[in-house]
Amino acid sequence: MHATRDKQNPLQDFLTGFVSLFQGMWVTAVNLVARRKITEQYPYERRTVSPRYRGLFYLPYNEETHRLNCTGCTLCEQACPTNVISMTKLGSGKHGGVSEFDMDLGRCMFCNLCIEACPFEAIYMGPAYELASTDRNASKFDIIHLATGGAPSVEQNIKTITALLAAEAAEKAAKAAKPKAEIGNGAGPEKVAAPIKAEPHAAADTEEAAV
Repeated sequence: MHATRDKQNPLQDFLTGFVSLFQGMWVTAVNLVARRKITEQYPYERRTVSPRYRGLFYLPYNEETHRLNCTGCTLCEQACPTNVISMTKLGSGKHGGVSEFDMDLGRCMFCNLCIEACPFEAIYMGPAYELASTDRNASKFDIIHLATGGAPSVEQNIKTITALLAAEAAEKAAKAAKPKAEIGNGAGPEKVAAPIKAEPHAAADTEEAAV
C-alpha cells in the first residue's frame, strides 16, 4: 500500500505556495538582469557564421591571371545530384573557360558535392544566407551574381580567355604552315639514292670473261 502524506493546515499551504512563487520570481529576475544576453535582434543584428558555413555560392576571380578559375570542365555540373548547375563553355583546353554559369538554388541541397568535384578551386560556398524571397525567380543566379567582382570581372574574364584562345590558334597555325614552307623552299629531308641492281645479261658476261 502507498503511504499517504498527512494533510497540511491552511497556513502551511499558504507558506509553501508563497515560497514556490518567490523561487520562481527569483529565477526569472536573475535571468532577466544577471544572465548574459544570447538573443540577437535580427535583422538589426546579424550573426557571424562559421568559415565552413554552406551559404550562397561564388566563383573566385584571380587577380594575377585576370580571369575566373573556372575552365568549363563541367565536373561540378556532373557531380550535382539535382541538376542545379548549367554553363556555356568558352573554348577548350588549358585556356578554356565559361561565358555563362547559372545556378538554380531552388533545387539545391547545399550538399557541397560540386565544390569537392572541382579540381581548379573555381567554386566555393560563402557566408551569405539571406536567400528567402517571395519571387520564385529569385533563386536563380547567373555568372554576374556569382562571380567575385560582378559584371566587370565577368567582362575581363571573357576578354582574357578570348585573347588566350586567339594566341593559341595563331601559334598552331604558324606551326602548321612552317613544314609546308620548308618543303616549298627545298629544305625538306634529303632523298637517299636507291641501290643500282645488276642486270642479268651483265652478270652473264662477267662469268664468261672469268672462264
